[in-house]
Amino acid sequence: MGYLVLSLVLATMGNISVKLSSGFQRLFPSVTSFVFIGACLYFLTMSVQTIEVGVAYAIWGGASIVATTLFGILLFNERASGKKFIFISFIVLGIVIIK
Repeated sequence: MGYLVLSLVLATMGNISVKLSSGFQRLFPSVTSFVFIGACLYFLTMSVQTIEVGVAYAIWGGASIVATTLFGILLFNERASGKKFIFISFIVLGIVIIK
């Protein structure tokens, strides 16, 4: 499970770097997005050695969506609505149920 959590953190950092890259127009965030996402995939690959691939991917996908959405709200002043939080709650509920 540790590899999966590390992969999730790296995926979120990679997604934030993609946003900061301004369409890959800024060098440092562009490079870091590839590094973070590459490392994320490495650790996701390591996690499926001990976790079923479907379960690992469902947890990783859902959790990275939730984390990226929350960081978008906190860091980039993206819109936070009741509807958004309701559906994020559904994703979290799905992660809890599948785990």
